[in-house]
Amino acid sequence: MTRFLTAAVFSLALTAAATPQTAQTPAPANARGARMIERLCGAMKPAQAWGRYAERLSDRLNLDQKQKDLLRAWQEARIKAREDSRTAQCSPKPDLATFQGRLDYRQKRIESQLATFKATRAPLEAFYAGLNDKQKASWDEFRDRRGDRRRNRRDN
Repeated sequence: MTRFLTAAVFSLALTAAATPQTAQTPAPANARGARMIERLCGAMKPAQAWGRYAERLSDRLNLDQKQKDLLRAWQEARIKAREDSRTAQCSPKPDLATFQGRLDYRQKRIESQLATFKATRAPLEAFYAGLNDKQKASWDEFRDRRGDRRRNRRDN
């Protein structure tokens, strides 16, 4: 029985001694998170892909000028929200070297995603409300197929 108690006390002592050291383990400089931050906080890519998406959507839905203006307003709100999100996440540049720094960055990232969603929701709803029923059905089908392609790419 005393051997068991001695072993239990010894293992608890080892666990307690190891816990503070592992809680602040620095992330390696080439860790995935560090590479992501470098991409995110580096030079912003132009919004060409988003422009192509808007053009294809405009052609597919056969939008009139008023609807194109609503689409452009949504597009501009999205671009601005992305820029604001990037600024919020990158200034100051996140410190991923500690566990606390990684948690702080994760919280900042989630808060900026929520702010982006809130900034783009009203223009998106206005655009969608400006579509007729046929266009809404086409939009929904387009979004579903686009989501399916994304899921298939992730699965492969």
